[in-house]
Amino acid sequence: MKKRVISTVLIGAMAMTLFAGCGSDSKKDAADSGDTTKAADTSAAKETGDGPSCQGALKGVTLNIGTSGTYGPFSYFDEDGKTLIGFDVDMLKDLQDILGFEISDDTIQNMDYGPLGTSLGQGQLDVGAAALCATDERKKSMNFSETYFDAGLKVIVAPDNDKIKSVDDLKDGKYTVAVQSGTLAYEYVTGEGKLPESCLQVFDSQALAYKAVEDGQADATIYDVAGTAYSIKTGEVNLKMVGDEFYNGQAPYAIAFSFAICDEYPDIVDDFNEAIDYLTENGTMDELKAKWCE
Repeated sequence: MKKRVISTVLIGAMAMTLFAGCGSDSKKDAADSGDTTKAADTSAAKETGDGPSCQGALKGVTLNIGTSGTYGPFSYFDEDGKTLIGFDVDMLKDLQDILGFEISDDTIQNMDYGPLGTSLGQGQLDVGAAALCATDERKKSMNFSETYFDAGLKVIVAPDNDKIKSVDDLKDGKYTVAVQSGTLAYEYVTGEGKLPESCLQVFDSQALAYKAVEDGQADATIYDVAGTAYSIKTGEVNLKMVGDEFYNGQAPYAIAFSFAICDEYPDIVDDFNEAIDYLTENGTMDELKAKWCE
C-alpha cells in the first residue's frame, strides 16, 4: 500500500468551512520514515497473535474523518459544548489503536447529515462515522463497512402507563401513537407493522412525539432503542420503554468511505471490517453498547 497523507479538518465552529486538501511533504516524509518503536510493537503483536492481522495496516495514513454531533449517544457534544463524545467517537479511537491511522490533532470534523453525505460523496471527507444507515441510495455515492450496530425499535410510554406492555398492544388501534415522519418508526407503523391510520399522530421531530406522550396527547411513541435510552438517561424526556426490541436489521449502522479513499487504498474497507470484527469478538463493542446505549 503506497503512503499518502491526506490533510484533516479541525472540529468546531470553523469545521463547516474547511475541507480536505493535500498534505505537506514534511508530513509525508514523517509518515514514510515511521515510528520505529510503534512499528516494532505492531510486528510483535502480529507474531504473538495479540492483535488482528490488520494491526497497523494504515500506519502513517492521515484520514479526514467526519461525524455529526447532533445524535446522542453516538456522536454529540459534551457539557463544554466543544468536545465530541459518544459511541462512534470511542469506536473510532479503538479502531485507530488497531489500524494506526492518524487524525489531525486527534479531532473529527463535525457537520450536519446533509453536508456530511455531500462531503463523502465528493471526496472532501475520507471516512464518516455518524450512525449512518448503509442504505441502497447512499451506496450510490459511497462505500460502507459491515454493520457495527443494529438499531431496533421500542415502544415508549408515560412512566405511570401500565396498560401498554409491548408493540402488540398498539395493533388494534385502541391507543394513539405519536411518530416522527421519515423515521424507521414511521416506516414500521405504515408498512410492516401497519397500525391503523386513525391512531397515528405524525410529527416533524421526535422531540415533539415525546412531548405528545408526556403531555397526554398520545398514549405511546415508537423510536430506536439507543436514541431513546440516551434521552431518558440524560433526563431530556420523562418516559419509559416497554416490551421487547423489534424491527431489527432495518437500520444497519456502518462506517462510510468515500470512493476516492477506496481508490487510493483499495484494502481500507477490508481493514476496517477486520478491526470491527476484532472489537466485536474481544467484547469491546458490547462494552461500548453498555456505556452509551443502555
